Formats: sequence, C-alpha cells, structure tokens
Amino acid sequence: MKIKELSKAAPKYHGAKLSENSGNIPAAAGIILSALAGYLAAGTNFGGGGAPLCTSLAAVLPTLGGTSAFIGTMSRIFLTGRPDTFITEIAAMPAAIIAKAFAELLTGRKISPRSQGIIAAAAYVVCGTAAAFFYKISAALIMAIVFRGIISGTAAFLAGKTFSAAADGTVFSAENRIPLSVVYVLGICMLCGISLGTLNIGRAAGAFVILAAVYRSGSAAGGAIAALTAFGAGTASRELLPSSPVLICSALASGMLRRSGRVVSAVSFLGSGLAGALIYGMTSDNLKLLADMSAAAVVFCALPDKFYRSRTDLLNGRVNSVSAEICGERLKFASAAVADVRESFLKAAGVLSEKKRAAGISETVCGKVCSLCRSSAFCGESDAYRIENYFRGTEKILERKGAVSERDLHRALDVCPHKTEIAEEFNFSFRKMQAERRSCDTAECMREITSEQLGITEKMLDELGSGLFPFCDEELSETADGIISSAGAISPSTALFSDKSGRVYIECFYEGMLNVRPDELTEKMSFAADRELAPPEVFTVGAKTRLCFHEQENFSAEIGSAKVNGREETSGDFGTVFRDGFGNLSIILSDGMGSGARAAVESCMTVSVAARLMKAGLGAESAIRFANLLLLAKSAEECFSTVDLLTVNMFSGKAEIIKLGAAQSFIKTNGSVKTVESRTTPVGIVTDVEIERREFRLSDGDEVVMMTDGIPEDQFPRVRELMLSVGVTSQECAERIIAAAENGKENDISRQDDKTVYAVKLHKI
Repeated sequence: MKIKELSKAAPKYHGAKLSENSGNIPAAAGIILSALAGYLAAGTNFGGGGAPLCTSLAAVLPTLGGTSAFIGTMSRIFLTGRPDTFITEIAAMPAAIIAKAFAELLTGRKISPRSQGIIAAAAYVVCGTAAAFFYKISAALIMAIVFRGIISGTAAFLAGKTFSAAADGTVFSAENRIPLSVVYVLGICMLCGISLGTLNIGRAAGAFVILAAVYRSGSAAGGAIAALTAFGAGTASRELLPSSPVLICSALASGMLRRSGRVVSAVSFLGSGLAGALIYGMTSDNLKLLADMSAAAVVFCALPDKFYRSRTDLLNGRVNSVSAEICGERLKFASAAVADVRESFLKAAGVLSEKKRAAGISETVCGKVCSLCRSSAFCGESDAYRIENYFRGTEKILERKGAVSERDLHRALDVCPHKTEIAEEFNFSFRKMQAERRSCDTAECMREITSEQLGITEKMLDELGSGLFPFCDEELSETADGIISSAGAISPSTALFSDKSGRVYIECFYEGMLNVRPDELTEKMSFAADRELAPPEVFTVGAKTRLCFHEQENFSAEIGSAKVNGREETSGDFGTVFRDGFGNLSIILSDGMGSGARAAVESCMTVSVAARLMKAGLGAESAIRFANLLLLAKSAEECFSTVDLLTVNMFSGKAEIIKLGAAQSFIKTNGSVKTVESRTTPVGIVTDVEIERREFRLSDGDEVVMMTDGIPEDQFPRVRELMLSVGVTSQECAERIIAAAENGKENDISRQDDKTVYAVKLHKI
C-alpha cells in the first residue's frame, strides 16, 4: 500500500477546456455529464413552472459544457411534447452562454461566481419578459419571472462557488458548507426525476451518501445529510417528503454502530428504515423507500474501503487535522513527561538534601575538646550539664558577634587548661556552619531555578502542539483511530505515517484501558495498514498512554546482563533497556559517584530521567542535558554519574554510542573487536556537557559489550575472547565477565567496586 502524499498541489481550473476541470474529467465524459445535467434540470419545476436551473447550468459550466447542457435540455423539452411552455429556457440558456463567453473574452479570465449568478438571473428575467409579450402580460406573470430569475441566479452563484472551491481543494471547508449543501439538494432534486421501476435514483443516491457520511464522520454528519436528502427529494416530488423522518432516524441509528464496520452500519440503516416503515404503515411509498435504501446499502458495502477515505471530513472541513492533532498530542505527552521528571527531581532533591540534624556548635566543641580532657569527669556533672550550663551562653554570643574570645567563655571555665582551645573550636565550628548554610542556600536557589526552567519547558511543549504537521496518511489514520476506539480507548488520537524508507508506523495517544488483546489489536492494525506489524510498544505517563506499532524489524536483539555489588549493600550502578516505539533499541548504563545508596540515587536518577524523556519522544542529547542539569542542581554536595548510552536501529543495524565519563565499551563487527572510550566528563560536573556521538553499523552476529569501571583492565583480553568465541550467548558472556572480574577480590581492594555488564548481540530475522 502506498502512503499518499499530503502536499499535492490542488488542480487548477481552466474555463476554456472542460478536460482541465477540477476533477480532470475527460472531454467526452464531461460533454455527456453536462448533457445529462441539462436533461435532468429540465425536469425540475422550481418556482411553480418552467426549469430555471437550466439557465444556471448554462451560466456556470464552461462554454462547451453549457452547450452540451443546452442540448440535453432541448432533448427533454421536445420529449415532453410541449416546447411552448419552455420558451424562456430555450432563449435564456443560449443568452447566458454567449454573455458568459463574451465576459470571459473581455476580462481574459474566468468570471467570478457572483458574475455567473448575475448573468443567469439577468438572462432568465430578460428572456422571460420578452417571452411574456406572446402571452397576456400581468403583474403576477412578471413577478413569477423575476422570482424564477432570482432562483436561477442564486443557484448559479452557489454552484459557481462550489465548483471554484473544488478547484482550490477547499470544497469541504467551513465557509463553503452552505453553497455545497444547496448544490447537493439541487443535485438530489434533479436525480429524483429518474426512476427505474420502483427504484428512485435520486433518493437511492442520497441514501448512499448518507451511509458514506455516517461511516466517515458519525451520526451528526449522517443526520445532516439525511435532512438535506429528504429536502431535495421533497422538492422534486411531494410524494417523497413523508419519508424524511425515517431517513433521518436511520442515519442516526447507523452512526451509533459505525465503528463495528460497514456491514453492521448498513444493516442498522436498513433495520431502522424497516422499523420506521412498520410504524408509519407498510404503504407503497414506504416499500419504495426500503427499495432505495437497500440498493444504496448494497453499493455501499460493495465498494472498497479506500473509496471512502477522502482527505477531509464531510461537512466538517477538517484539513490536515489528523497531522495537527497527533503532533499536538505528541508534544503534550512530552510535556507530561517533563512534568513527571520535575516531580521526581524535587523528590530526589529533597531526599538527598535531607540530613540528620547536625549537632549544634556547643555539642561539637564539647565532643572535640572535653571528651579528650582527662579532667572532664571533675568538670560538671556530665557532658550534657557542661553543654547547657557552660557552652550555650557562649554559643548565643557567637551568633550575635560572629566570633568569641576567652573572655566570652563561662566563668566556670576560667580554670580550664583548654580554655584557648575551646574558644578557637567555637570560632572554627561557626565558620564551617556558615559555609554549609551558604552552600545549602545556593543549592536551594538552583533547585528553584531548575524547577522553573522545567515548568517553562513543559508549557512550551504544550503550546507548540498546534504548529507542527508530521507526514502522515490521514485516511488510514482515521481507520486506525476507529480500531483503537472500538478497543475501548478514550479520546484517542492516532496517526499512520511512513519514514523515508517507506516503513509504516502507527502512533496513538489515548486514555483509559484497552479491552482487546495485543495480538488481536496488532492483527487489525496490520490489516488496516496492509503491512505486517510487530506487537505494540506501550508507554504511560500519568493518565495518558502512548501506543506505537511499526513493521516487523529486520534484526532481533539477544540481551544479557549481570551485576554484583561492591563493598556496600546497595550497588551504585544502574542500567535499563528500552525501546522508543520507532524500531530503536536503547541500553543506558550509569555509574554513580562512589558506591552505596547515595551513588545508587545518582545513577538511578540519571538513567530514569534520560530513559523517560527518550521514550516520550525527546532526543538522546536533550535527555542527557536534562539529566546533567538536574544532577547539578539537586544537591549542595558534589555528585556526578557516568552515562553510557547505546542505541541500535533494528531495521538497518545502524548504531551509535554516547559516552560521558563511562568505561570502555567493546564492539564486535566483521570478526574483530574494537573499543570505544570516553573522552568527556560525567554528567553533574559542568553546566554545558560535551556530547560526542560514535556511529557504526551492526550486522548479523555482531555484538556490543558495555560495562562499568568495576571491571579491571586486566580482564579486557578475556572480554575480547568471549566476544569472539562461537556458541557463547550474550547472557553467558555477561556472567563470565563478572565472574572473572570477581576472582580474587577478597585480597584486592581495587576489585571490590560495583560491577555491571550488558551484552547485546544482533541476529538477522
């Protein structure tokens, strides 16, 4: 299936050639259709008599088309056997054709719909007034002629606007609804003049358009089309007017089941029509209505589904709405991810900044000086007594003056041999406390600024949603959206699009829970896209879920991982494996500063922030810069963590590695092993981190091994050996590297660091 281009230029109108019309209809077909339109228009009786629509056709169609319509009109007039009743039309149509051709010759361009309406009205009124001289002239006759002239001019004006909008590609726009509706009513009215036995062509055509509108846009559009169809049919013949309520109710009932498919929608349409006919009575008129509806339903179900996939919604005028909506939803999803990261950042900052209540200055001085004094047992009753009675007063003086001397100490300490040392310790502890306060204040300020920056970024992503239009197939997107809706999704927004290589992707944002199994949903989506799709990948932020489908990948990934803690109970290493929904596999590994719980917070925060933002649609570089900013601001104390990010496109095998302070990685390609080292600093040290990308391509059997710095260099030959060995799985490779690095760690403190290894091997599918 070929994804259609969304940016094709609209066909241009050329009045001189019917074959270059907005529909690109061949000249012969255009002549036949114009003649048929003239024939049908001659059978209408707007205004109580005559056929003023014939003059409208002559004023709107190109010269050749108007002439064909005149021939069709004359055929119908002579078949009636009473040409004398159509004298006005016989004269007005050639007059309108000549006047229009002369006006276009003078201006050198196609005249406007307003001018077409004026020509039609003037031709009808002038020719009608001239013809009235052959009859008994009366005021009533002149008023009737003027009234029909107004009908002819108005119909020409509205039809001209509709044809002009069709040439510009805006026929379904909001401003063209009224002209399009009037032209539709006139078309139904004209078609209702054709009957094939019990089948009325106009009403059957109207029923088909109703079903198509319901299938495309729902009950509201179907009900509106049904009302217009009933009005057009009633205008053609009063006998067709009583069927209006049945037609409208059938359209509304059909719309309720449109998501279940065309057959169900058509059956519902016919069932509602039958119920209405039974309620009103099974008269001959209602039997004819059911026959018309049945014929329309058969044609509706027989045509292929792509016939109903137009680029705009009937009576809604939505152009490129799917593109705008899906891109807006994508940015809103990214905005929600930023908001989620912001909350996590504030929580992590609170945990890392929360310390045990620091001992006061008095407790510190007593602990450092008095605890070492041999005479402390004879100086007051206890440490608590000395602190409260001897040191608290000095501490208050220190807070007020900023420094104390021996004279500021309590009189009970006059005989203390450590009096000078106590005063110096008071001043030193006070300066240290002031420095810590300033550092905490600075960190708090940075957290506030960062939180504000994240808030601004969140709002910007939310506001930019309406300004971007990704390349997607809107027709197929709506079909996919219907599948997601029928699966229980709430307020879904779905897009089906392709990349430069022609690979198809489906991306959907929705709320709620799906009631369909993933394999069943994948089968339906594959049928809609006419491609074999892989099972969906699901990402959730808050109440919003992002569901992604793509074609079956060319490679599969065999991933192995192993880790051991170092000297602490908690490992300072953290890693994760994830996909972005577009066929890219990513592995991110981070080593926090030191080891233990604090290092674990740093590495976990780095990995989770980067992974969440990348899964939300942000690029790797933006995600890493976000993580760096948060590490800089989250704590007053120095903290940093490494970043080791591998991303592999599972369609092409193209891969890239981003390293910031991370340990070496090993890449096996073409039967040899190469190393990639980091030449940049970890995140959390400098504000503007340098991000360097290393690109390479993997093929069948190629492997990448990532590790933290707990693996010593003397084990690197062993790593190469395992990667080049035949029959060693990725999981076995990771476990053997860890086992070799752990050997002898009891006697070697350098081996007692946290160790984590990821090994990924590609296999051609």
